[in-house]
Amino acid sequence: MADHRIYLLHPREMYLPGSAAWAIQVETILSQDPAWGNWDFLATTYDERNGFPVQPLFVRVLNKPGPVVLVESVQRKPLEELRTRLRARSVVMTEFVGDAADLLSAVLEARRRFDTGEPFLPRKFVVAVLIVRKLRKGNYWGGKEKGYLWYDDLAKGRGVDERYADIVHEVANDLCLHGILIFKKSQGKKKYALNPSVKPEVHAIANDGTFRYKRLEKILMADKQEVSAFSLHEPRLTQGFIIRAVGHPKFECVSIGDAVAHAQGCVESTKYEVEVRFEGNHILHEIIEAKHILIQFLEGFL
Repeated sequence: MADHRIYLLHPREMYLPGSAAWAIQVETILSQDPAWGNWDFLATTYDERNGFPVQPLFVRVLNKPGPVVLVESVQRKPLEELRTRLRARSVVMTEFVGDAADLLSAVLEARRRFDTGEPFLPRKFVVAVLIVRKLRKGNYWGGKEKGYLWYDDLAKGRGVDERYADIVHEVANDLCLHGILIFKKSQGKKKYALNPSVKPEVHAIANDGTFRYKRLEKILMADKQEVSAFSLHEPRLTQGFIIRAVGHPKFECVSIGDAVAHAQGCVESTKYEVEVRFEGNHILHEIIEAKHILIQFLEGFL
């Protein structure tokens, strides 16, 4: 099974005649090149308005990393939402193409950028996400003596590499000042924990690097030293699903197959709340507004 994937989205034939055939030609070329042996290729079309559902694509990239190539003209709203959600994970390119050669060039450029480590992010931003993930994985939520991690242990592996030791305490202080972390002193040293009163904010940071406190995000993004977003990549194995439809009892299961089967047979609703639990205390919350998107979203975990 391939470790990486090219995600290609293009207009329908009525908007860009020949695009489907070009995608097939590119996939054939790549499949015959040994350098692409560890990659696969997924091509899909936009909807009738040149848009696409972001959540199913996001979860596919989450499970199998790779760059996204969006052939113009793509609708701006889903493009910007995808870029926001993947900014800490993958390259998102938009390209105008006129034939298969143009499309192949775009795909090769996307792979080149992905292989060099793009996207690049400010180092403080990356360290902030890693600190929050480390504390969440260790269940350091404060409120009890063992719910705190010693100051000196922040950059000692288990999620935060020692190469970040020079800035880890500065970043932890920024997180404290904005209420993401709390601390207390013991034996003259600080101990840190996650703030249990802002769990939604904590999970948003740990899951995909989303900072709801924009002032904090601005401080972290101001760091001029950048590192590859690959530092934030981590394997995630699902452990459970919870699906709620408005006005109906929640459904819980462990297997992806059961979750997909439930979605296929569930009632039509204008709102579905989905919670996906992963190993290491990772939780993904999504609000999905259509049944077919719910099914696509869950199928992305297969």
